[in-house]
Amino acid sequence: MAEKARLRVSPYARRTARELGIELDGLSGTGPGGRIVWRDVDAAYQKAQEAPAGGAAAGYYATADVRELLSALASLNGALTFSDFARRAADRLNTPAVLGEDGVEGVLPQLRSGETAVLAVGAPADGRVRIHLAYDPRALTDSAAAALLRSMRERLENPLLMLT
Repeated sequence: MAEKARLRVSPYARRTARELGIELDGLSGTGPGGRIVWRDVDAAYQKAQEAPAGGAAAGYYATADVRELLSALASLNGALTFSDFARRAADRLNTPAVLGEDGVEGVLPQLRSGETAVLAVGAPADGRVRIHLAYDPRALTDSAAAALLRSMRERLENPLLMLT
C-alpha cells in the first residue's frame, strides 16, 4: 500500500487554512522546497471567493478586539446584544450586515443584486471577532473598501464612537 506523502506546510499557513476552510491537499507550495506558505493559502482563498463573471465580488477581513464592547454590553443586562450593536454599527456605515450565530470564520458574505458591500460579523470568541467585507469592485475601490472595514473594526473596538 502506498503511503500518502506528508505535506510540507508552515505553521501559520496551516492555521490560516484551518480558519478559512481551505484544503491543503490540493495546493502547490511556493515556499522553499515546495513548502506551502501563507501566500499559497491566501491565493487559494481569494480564488475560492471569486464569484462567477457578472457578479464578481472581492473581499477583505479583519480581526477586532471586542473585550471592551462585551464588557459594556454585559453591564446592560441584555438590553443590547452584540448582534444588535454590530447591526447598528453597520447601519451607520450604510452597509448591510450579515450576523451568523456560529460566526463567519472563513466565509465571505454574498452580495445580492444592487448591493455594493456587505459586512459579516462573527460571534465573539475569546474577546475577538472576525469581520468580513464583500464588495463589488466595479462600485467600490479597494481603498474605499478597506476604509469601510477599518471603520467597522474601530466601532467594534471603541463602542463610544457610536455616540458621535
